Amino acid sequence: MKKQLFFIGLCLVLGAVLVAGCLGGDKDNNSTNNSTNGTNNTTFLPPDPIAAPADTAMYRGNVINVTNQRNETSMTLSQVKGTNFGTANMKFIFDNNSKMNFNLSDLKEGQYVEVYYAPPADGPREETTAIVANLLQYANMTVYNGEIVSVTPEVNVNNTTYVGKIEVKLENNSTMIFNCDRDTQFYMNMSNVTAGTKINVYGNWVIQTSSPPQTMAYEVREYA
Repeated sequence: MKKQLFFIGLCLVLGAVLVAGCLGGDKDNNSTNNSTNGTNNTTFLPPDPIAAPADTAMYRGNVINVTNQRNETSMTLSQVKGTNFGTANMKFIFDNNSKMNFNLSDLKEGQYVEVYYAPPADGPREETTAIVANLLQYANMTVYNGEIVSVTPEVNVNNTTYVGKIEVKLENNSTMIFNCDRDTQFYMNMSNVTAGTKINVYGNWVIQTSSPPQTMAYEVREYA
């Protein structure tokens, strides 16, 4: 009888260990950390963006300087690796008409910001006035560089073929699937790409833990 009770107790303990292990596995599978693209900051959630005004140009980069001198507040951004928005660094001046989804006094070096401004007729400048500025998720969680492995087309309800998935070998030699939809913006001709073409993707920082991992592509460009 004692042996039977001991055996039953042992089975209950082992069962509890197995259940705990299964719950731990589910937690890991639900992780949204972007472990393939630099240091993560999953505690930071950017505020809702302000809509882009019509007929404006856009610059996106990391904050390298914020100053307030002579009643003029300005911010300097530096574009990140793989991107090309016309100039390596750009200074934006904020006036009473500038709109932001953040407080300039709260900005920190290294945060990722996009700015919309009036495009000059004579080409890109290194200093201009900001019309709208949005604080984004950190660049090391949203900007991906790598080489195309394959492109999978999809067909929509109108029988129109479009880019559905892009498999990319990232710079750290891991593989990522970028899902595309009608809102994905392509700044390159995808009909001419081949395996090995280097691209830059601006995408979601939430990663689906599949094999290989997947995320959503918002913008696709040639690697700069």
